[in-house]
Parts: sequence; structure tokens; C-alpha cells
Amino acid sequence: MSLRELPQIDRLHLAELVLPEFHPESATDPVSPVFAYLIHHPDGAVLVDTGVGRGNEFLDEVYQPTVTDLGEALAHVGVDARDVVAIVNSHLHFDHCGQNPMFYGLQVPVYVQQAEVEAARQPFYTDPAWASVPIDQLRRVDGDESLADGVRIVATPGHTAGHQSLVIEGDGEVAVIAAQSVWRAGEFETGDPSAGNVSEELWKDGVDSLRRLRSLDPAVAYFSHDETTYRRS
Repeated sequence: MSLRELPQIDRLHLAELVLPEFHPESATDPVSPVFAYLIHHPDGAVLVDTGVGRGNEFLDEVYQPTVTDLGEALAHVGVDARDVVAIVNSHLHFDHCGQNPMFYGLQVPVYVQQAEVEAARQPFYTDPAWASVPIDQLRRVDGDESLADGVRIVATPGHTAGHQSLVIEGDGEVAVIAAQSVWRAGEFETGDPSAGNVSEELWKDGVDSLRRLRSLDPAVAYFSHDETTYRRS
């Protein structure tokens, strides 16, 4: 069921990463922002991603992250962390689930694609402590799933096999939190994902996912590593 109007969606700037030379986007974006998103839904605040955590010596050395506390970022947009009713991890790379643990042990469900849960068990995929959602909080998603009135989780494999996005509908309009389906907003506009963001192995999936999101004709779309908001012409 669609909402009467699109809810307010706030961008939370949670980190800056210094991309190492081996990162495919380092030449053009030597320093990358990391964004999460907060949906002010009538049923409660829905958080999409949690940014980078603290205390991983390897990641601190390689990416030199500047981290903003998630609780402070939420307070800045008028939300107490205790008011978050659901968390959606677009995927489980370290810069998207890093502050998940502040919610572990609470009653907040965390939605992750089943394919991503499996992928996160691989060595060197992520920080296991950040990505290991307690079993009673983990909501495994297999494909698309309705999260709340006007909010759908949509499987968008490409950047990872278990990547997912959010589609929000209200008053006849659509907003998309595309997360890392693309690296830059311009890729969403053209429909051509960056080869650095989507592997050769998942290229067809990535293109199909982007085509699917674009076919919804969203009024706005938001991204994990680009502060530019796509707006329909």
C-alpha cells in the first residue's frame, strides 16, 4: 500500500574513506564519503545502512576512515537511536554495516539478503563482528519483500550478489535508495554502471538491477558514495 505522501528521507554522512590505490575508484575519487539514509516512516524510523565502525586495525590502516558516530548523526535529524524500528543493510561490506553493533541485543530487526548473509561468511569479505547480526534480529530476505506501507526491499544484485535497495512510494511518486547499485549519480541517470563498482562476474545482474530501478521512474534516487541526489528531469 502506497503512503499518502513520500516521507522525509535524510542523508546521514557517516564517514570519509581514503581509497587505497588498488581500489577501482581511487584515481577519480581518492576520498570517498559514506552515506546512510533515514526514512521518517509513519510507523517509525527506518535506517538504511550504518556506515563504518571503529576498532578494526587493518581497515583503519588501509582506508584511514574518519567516522561519525551514528547516534550523533541520528540525533542531528531529530531521531533517537531507540526510535529506529528497522535496519536495512544494502550489503555487508564494512562501510555499510560498521555500526550495526549499537543495535545488537535490542529488538530491532535487521534485513539482509540471504545471498549476502552467505557471502559475508567468506574470509576478508567484511568485518565479521560488524556483519554478524544476532539470529533473533536477522531477517533473511530472498528477493523482494514489503517492509512497511509504501516501502519495499528490492533485490539489486550487481555490486555484490546480495545487494538490495529500497523503493518508497507515496502520493503517486517514487523515491529510490539505490545504495551502491552505482558509484555515482550519473551512472543512474545514464543506466551505465561503473566497471569499478560492478564486477565482470555480476555485470549482467548489475545492469539489469539498474534498469529495474530506473523503470520505476523515480522522482529522486539516493546513493551510498555520492552526495548528489538524482532528480527526474
